[in-house]
Formats: sequence, structure tokens, C-alpha cells
Amino acid sequence: MAEDLKYGSTYRVQNGFGDKWSDNYLDTRGQGCEGNLLCVSTSTNKNRASDSGTWKILSATEKAEGEPVLSGDKVYLQNQYGGSGAGGYLDTRGQSCESNAYCVSTATSSNRASGSGTWRIIKEDSGGIVQVDNVVHLWNGWSDWSGGFLDTRGAGCEENLYCVSTNASWNREKGSTHWRFQKQ
Repeated sequence: MAEDLKYGSTYRVQNGFGDKWSDNYLDTRGQGCEGNLLCVSTSTNKNRASDSGTWKILSATEKAEGEPVLSGDKVYLQNQYGGSGAGGYLDTRGQSCESNAYCVSTATSSNRASGSGTWRIIKEDSGGIVQVDNVVHLWNGWSDWSGGFLDTRGAGCEENLYCVSTNASWNREKGSTHWRFQKQ
């Protein structure tokens, strides 16, 4: 039986580019991108360095830790690099990275500017409770949900596998905007 995603729990976040679901994990590496805390890209390693590929799901609407995450929920994704959320919150800041809509990095605040750190988690196949390994899209809340969908585009950013930015389309290219949460 599939396990429900729960607020307050930590996960690896895998990208489906090429519809392969190979080793391609959301990661922090490098500092100061777009004037934010840490740079964000994907790594072939689930845990490249000190939990750089570990993300904690927090509710943006005050749901309690332990509650299941529902499709359509507004969430914050807190990076665990260095322990206890020291890696900051997944955020959009700056435009036109990798010829995409917005740049992605981590910020010290969950809401740096007008929803830039808020993400709506949307199951690809249906509504309801989001479970581990469900394919989801992560839609950014910047400026009344105009921040785009979390996407991989371009290679080699921060000496990692793929660059991460947002795109206006939820299905830009061969699974590049498809993600799934996995237990550690």
C-alpha cells in the first residue's frame, strides 16, 4: 500500500525529465544565486552532501505536522542542507534563467516576496491525498500564481546534473516539469 505524503516529513524529490525517472534529484549546491541563500539544481546523487537533497514539506495554510498532503495544497519546501532547515526555502527570484520564466534558488524566508516561496502541489492523475511516488507538478505562487511550474532545463548548473527554473507550461518537455516525492 502506498504511503501518504505528510506535513513535517522529509523526502527526496525526483525529476522525471525524459520520462526516465533516473537518478535526477532536486538539490542545493553553491551559494548566492539570484541574491538568495543557495543555488538549486538536480543531482544524480540522492544525498550529494549533508542532506542537500532532502526537503521537508510544510503547510503554507497552517495544517498540522502529520496531516496528509492533498492535491492542490499550498506548501513550503524547506531544504535540510546542514540540518534543521538551514538550506532555506525553495523560492523563485529573478527572470529568464535557462531561457525559462523564473530562476529558482532557496531563500531564508518561506515568503520572501509575494508568494515566491509558496508552491501548489498538484497530482497529475487526480485529486485527493498525494502519496509517495505520485507524479506531481509544483506551481509557484509568486504574484498571484504567475511564478510557473518547477522545471529542469539546461545542464551543468552549479556543477550538477540539470538546471532548475520555472516554466509557464505544466508540461514543457518530456517530463521536465514532473516530480515525485520519495522516502529517504
